[in-house]
Amino acid sequence: RPVDAGVSGQQCARTFSERMTAMTQSRKLGWRALIVLLAALACAGTWAAGQVRSIRDRSAVAKMTEKMKTVCVGRFLVDVPAHADIGLSHEMIDGFELDTVEESETSFRERVAAREAAIGTHGVATDSRGTGGMVEARDLRVPNMVGRILVYGRTRSYRMDGNRRVDDEWVSIEVHAHLNGSSIALSMKYADQPDVYSAEALLARLHPRDPDEIPSIPGFCIQHAVFTEPLPPHKTEHIVMHLGLPGHPDMGLALSSTPSGQTGKSLLERVAETDAEASADETLRVTKLRLGKRGINGIAGEEVLERVRELNFTTGYGFMGEALGTKDDPMHPYLLLNMETGTNPRPRGNPVDSSLHEDAVLALWDSISSTIRRRPVKRLEDHPPSGKPAASSRDRT
Repeated sequence: RPVDAGVSGQQCARTFSERMTAMTQSRKLGWRALIVLLAALACAGTWAAGQVRSIRDRSAVAKMTEKMKTVCVGRFLVDVPAHADIGLSHEMIDGFELDTVEESETSFRERVAAREAAIGTHGVATDSRGTGGMVEARDLRVPNMVGRILVYGRTRSYRMDGNRRVDDEWVSIEVHAHLNGSSIALSMKYADQPDVYSAEALLARLHPRDPDEIPSIPGFCIQHAVFTEPLPPHKTEHIVMHLGLPGHPDMGLALSSTPSGQTGKSLLERVAETDAEASADETLRVTKLRLGKRGINGIAGEEVLERVRELNFTTGYGFMGEALGTKDDPMHPYLLLNMETGTNPRPRGNPVDSSLHEDAVLALWDSISSTIRRRPVKRLEDHPPSGKPAASSRDRT
C-alpha cells in the first residue's frame, strides 16, 4: 500500500520526542539517585569518622585513668588522673580566709616584718589619729609555731535601731604562722578584736602534710596542711579544687565544698525553671544527656549532663553534680562538681569544639565523679594534738 509521507513524519517526530522525554526523565532520576547516594555516603562517612574518634578518645581516657591519684578536699576524697594539674583555692574556715605557702623560716620572718611595717606606714599616712594603722601586733601564742598577730584598721560607725543609736566597731586581722617549712595566714577583713583567740585555737589544731599525703585523723584538709579534730565550734568551711588535663586546654573541672544553706532550690528544680524560660533556639541547641538523682558512695545528690551546640557551630559539654548537705553542719557541706569542655582557653574567646568525643567526656566524668567519698578516719584518741591553744583563747560560734 502507498505510504503517507505526512503521517509517517508525525509518527517519527512523536516517537523521537517520547524517547527524548524518557531519556531526560532517566537522567533526572539518575541525578536524584546520585544525590541521594552522595548524601548517604556523606552521612556514613560522618558516622564512621565519629565512631573512629569515639574509639580513639575513649581509649585515651581509659589510658589517662589507668593510674589515678587521690586528692584530699576539705573532708572528702576524690580520685583524679595521675598526670592532672591540681590546685586548691578559696580556702576558708570559721570566717578566716586561708593562704598557705612553702618557704623557709627566714623568708617568713622577713615577709611578715615587711607587712607589719607597711600597715603602720599606711595607717599614719591615711589617718592623722592613727586609727587606720596598727591596733595590736604581738607574737603568736601557739606551741611549736612561730608567728605574728596583726590587728589593724580600727573602724567605728553606728546604725539606728528605731530612735536608738547603736555604735559599732570592727578591725582587720591577720595571723601569720610558720611550722616545718610551711607558712599559713588567717585573715579576716571585718572582725572583732577578740577573734584573734579563735585564730590561735584553730592554729593549735593545724598539722602540716605532704602534697600527696591523705590524713587518717578527722579534720579539714587544706593546701599543705589539715585542721584536725576536735576543732573549736564553727559553722563554715570552704574549699575548691581545680583540675586541668595536659593536651586538653578547653576542659576544666572543679569540686567545691561550701557551707550548706538548704534554703535554695535543688539542681533539678533550677534546671527545670531554666528550661521553661529558654527560647526555642536555646532548646534546640541544648541536649540533655543525663538528668536525675544520683547517689555516690552514700552521698545523695542530683546531676545534669548537657551537650551544647554553640552559635559558632562548635560543640561543647557542661556537666554538673550537686549534693545539698545539711545546714550549718561542716560534716555535711554543700558539694558541687562541675566539668566543661569546649571552653576557649583565651580570655573572652569564642567557644571551641570539645577536644574529647562525647563518649569520652561521659567516661571521664563517671571515672572521677564516682570516686567522691567522705575521708575514712581513725579514732581521735589515736592522734593526740600537737599542742594546746593559749589559755586566753576562746571558742567562736
